[in-house]
Amino acid sequence: MNAWRIFLLVFVLPLGVLRAESEIRMKGIENRVDHLEKTQTSGNPMNHLTPCAGPKVKNGMDLYLSADFIYWTARLDTLTYAKTGRGVLPSIGETKKGDVQSVNWSWDPGLKVGLGWNFCHGCWDMNLQYTWLYTNVGNTKHSTSLLPSYDVLPPEVQLRNLTFNRAHAHFDLHYQVGDLELGRNYYVSRTLKLRPFIGMKGTWQKQDYKVFYDAIPLAQFNQHFNFRARFDQALWGLGMRMGLNTSWQFSKHIGLYGNLALSEIWLHYDIDRKDTFETVELDPQIQTTESTTFNVQDRLRVVKPVMEFGIGLRGEGYLGGGRYHLLAQAGWESQIWINQTVHITKDSHYDRFDLNLHGFTGKIRFSF
Repeated sequence: MNAWRIFLLVFVLPLGVLRAESEIRMKGIENRVDHLEKTQTSGNPMNHLTPCAGPKVKNGMDLYLSADFIYWTARLDTLTYAKTGRGVLPSIGETKKGDVQSVNWSWDPGLKVGLGWNFCHGCWDMNLQYTWLYTNVGNTKHSTSLLPSYDVLPPEVQLRNLTFNRAHAHFDLHYQVGDLELGRNYYVSRTLKLRPFIGMKGTWQKQDYKVFYDAIPLAQFNQHFNFRARFDQALWGLGMRMGLNTSWQFSKHIGLYGNLALSEIWLHYDIDRKDTFETVELDPQIQTTESTTFNVQDRLRVVKPVMEFGIGLRGEGYLGGGRYHLLAQAGWESQIWINQTVHITKDSHYDRFDLNLHGFTGKIRFSF
């Protein structure tokens, strides 16, 4: 009997004490975890790793509408239609310096409209935006030493010096783009917000480019001709898009924004070129004749990159006791569609041009 008492005192009692102590420690750890969770939930939001930057309205539908007024210029890099400044031997004296003729690129109004939804999970948001722009430009040049920017003559015509008196070019662009984004707007410090996003970009575009050269003298035919070339391009595409929006806050309501987006978009092209010569008749009673010397069509399916940049100032704040949120911003935006425009040529297979769009953008966004 004494042996059992000694066994209980030596082995069992210490085990019970250790178990009770471990239970007390586990209970203390659980209480500490609960306290930390409550502190992070109800305390200062800056205690979180990436606290949500909103906007988050009270008792709302978590939707927002946006409208942008854009005033952009759309240009094709290095696109020309004629040149001046070439002399002809055996002329005497120095040839006057000429220049390269391009269409008069203009500034045109356009619009963007957007619809967004703020998720309840993780401060994520989804945004769908549509962009529309149309431009229609041209230019005319009169000179005695005009040279074409294209190889206009058919192979059977051998002429060393091709000149004409008048050149004209016309370009129009229908530009439509849709962007779908999934992003999250959060603080990385008290004065800096980041919104990384991923999504998709879709587009439908149409370009028409026409070039006219008047009164081309062809001695071997003893006749003058008017030349017309037409380049048509219609494309649609869909691809991946990702980027980062930033907001550098001067105060709670005023900030400087800077945006960047990169896309890789698959494009389907329908392109064609048609060259036509028309006889110039001095007698109006004689009917002119027209001949097509080049008529080619092609379809391409390629992947092209798109780069987008934006910078400007914004102001934002809550209305109606936090029931609504209003954002207004204005800045400069630029887009570069690399090698987006394709023209069929006679010598090499294609000429490629970058499509550049840039200009003023003003936005209003209303969250409710």
